[in-house]
Amino acid sequence: MQVSFAEASDFSNTSSGTLNLTLTNCTSANSSADIEEEYAWESFYTSFKMEQLITLWILFIVTIFGNSVVLYLTWKERKRKSRMTFFVTQLAITDYLTGIISISVNIIWRFTGEFMAPEIVCKTVRYLQVVLLYASTYVLVSLSIDRYHAIVHPMKFLQGEKQAKVLIAVSWTLSFLFSIPTFIIFGKLKLPNGEMQCWALWPDDSYWTPYMTIVALLVYFIPLIIISVIYFIVIRTIWVKSKGHAVIISNYTGIEIRENSVAPLEIKQKELKCKWFQDQSTSSI
Repeated sequence: MQVSFAEASDFSNTSSGTLNLTLTNCTSANSSADIEEEYAWESFYTSFKMEQLITLWILFIVTIFGNSVVLYLTWKERKRKSRMTFFVTQLAITDYLTGIISISVNIIWRFTGEFMAPEIVCKTVRYLQVVLLYASTYVLVSLSIDRYHAIVHPMKFLQGEKQAKVLIAVSWTLSFLFSIPTFIIFGKLKLPNGEMQCWALWPDDSYWTPYMTIVALLVYFIPLIIISVIYFIVIRTIWVKSKGHAVIISNYTGIEIRENSVAPLEIKQKELKCKWFQDQSTSSI
């Protein structure tokens, strides 16, 4: 019995040592994983910092300067009240706000390395960034619809002066509505490296893929399909009308040529008759 107890004691000590070694290895592995994850987060926000800042500054200057020029030119032509000028103004306003709200915030964010403003600012900035993303796309869709009515249904286009304002109002309304989930989802999050960032606070990472799929459909794919179909119809209408105009012009040109070819003959006949009468009168004298 004593031998059995001794063997059991040795086995217990061996098992305990093995368990401690296993726990130590697991702890070391977890620590290494945390360090790697922290390094990954840190490298994500700090790598290529100078390159990102240079790119963002170039975008900011070009966006603000270019759209300021467009807004100034459209303001000078405000008395004309052209519908095309109205849509160009809306596009310029959207892009100008994108430079002020989106690009400038990203410049400050990249420069500081973390989001230092309160959480309400985080939610508001993210919300407005997505609103401008939707608006810039939907204004283009509105412009394509307006061009469709101008070319395919010109009589209705002349009668519907308020249509442009209605299209823009619908575009901005949909942009504000579709961006509401962004205000709910985003908030301040402390990363493993200790930085505070404005990030999506998902209960589970599996929500990210459906959310991005819906946003991609609403911002890119559905508007792309609508614009492509509309401009296909517009191009086809222009081609058919131009072909019909070419036939009419060719027929009109043929008639004009025949009239021009007949007119000299009539004039020549009249001249010959006058000369014949002159000869007759001279011979009689």
